[in-house]
Amino acid sequence: MSINDTGRRRTEYRWWTPEEDALLTRLYADHKLADIAKKMGRGLSSVANRRQKLGLKRTPDQQARIGNGQFKPGKKPWNKGKPHSPAGSRATQFKPGAKPSNTWRPIGAERTTKDGVVIRKVSDTGRKWEDWRPVQVIEWERYHGPLPDGHIVVFKDRDRTNLAPENLEAITRAENMRRNSIDRYPPEYRQAAITLGWFKRKLNRIEKEQQNENPE
Repeated sequence: MSINDTGRRRTEYRWWTPEEDALLTRLYADHKLADIAKKMGRGLSSVANRRQKLGLKRTPDQQARIGNGQFKPGKKPWNKGKPHSPAGSRATQFKPGAKPSNTWRPIGAERTTKDGVVIRKVSDTGRKWEDWRPVQVIEWERYHGPLPDGHIVVFKDRDRTNLAPENLEAITRAENMRRNSIDRYPPEYRQAAITLGWFKRKLNRIEKEQQNENPE
């Protein structure tokens, strides 16, 4: 080992000699790499790399004598002769009618989604989009009948815990998008946008009526 002009230590490489190669070749047949490294005074990685470079290999009998965590000749594995089912096979799945205790919920159970919507289990078909429904929709349909296609139920006061019938309103998805877009602005701007939208719709209706009355 030497010290260069910067004061840092530099480790000199220890070259393998023909005698060491011969010793490694002889020991490798009957010794583990860790034992060889200890006998030769070298690091385990150095011995492993040199073994690979020399192309040294053991016969199955030599490997069995040394032992490397594999089964020894004549030793039977604990599961030999026992039926084996790979992960994900039908044998490892739940039997018909069985319910996974960590995920199954009975009808009537409620939970809150990541968006803060409370949903209730209304059936047990195994199809999540059918089994679970938003509670505000269930409560709205109690008084108004089936929810029209393309509509959602919103809370007038934005309090998702207030399920009073007068606080629930069914609107189209387009209307909900419009409201969410307008609500990003201060009250005075929201009112102006609503008024402007009303005028635009009024003008469009008048233009269509005039076109119908005076076709080209």
